[in-house]
Amino acid sequence: MNMSCTAVEEIDAVLIEWYEWSESYRPATGYGRADPSFRQCRSSRQWMTYDELNDVVDNQLRAATGEAVEPIIQALALPHRVAVMTSMRNFAAGAAVFRNPRSPETQERDYAEAKRLMYPKLIAKGLLRRRGTAHS
Repeated sequence: MNMSCTAVEEIDAVLIEWYEWSESYRPATGYGRADPSFRQCRSSRQWMTYDELNDVVDNQLRAATGEAVEPIIQALALPHRVAVMTSMRNFAAGAAVFRNPRSPETQERDYAEAKRLMYPKLIAKGLLRRRGTAHS
């Protein structure tokens, strides 16, 4: 399946959202942060600024994207998962800082193939729109 350049860029954007979400995860250890009787209490958002509300919405969207993409990533073969993670770490760094520890010589090919494999699943989840085909 050939993907357009726009589709490749959109997949990269979705994967960056997933990566940021996955890197922000911190397991809960020790005691809870609230007494069980008050755990469901939430303060009103009426005093939040628009910037704070935008941050809340952005975090919720990133979480929804991350939760939808995670099983797709986990279904990939190990070389593809490593290639995706290596590419995302480099995107986040803004430079080619990280190298694929398993197969650096096939990194680009594995990443391109991983995106090709994920493309129909990302469309099915509603994270991408189907586009006309072109060369990638």
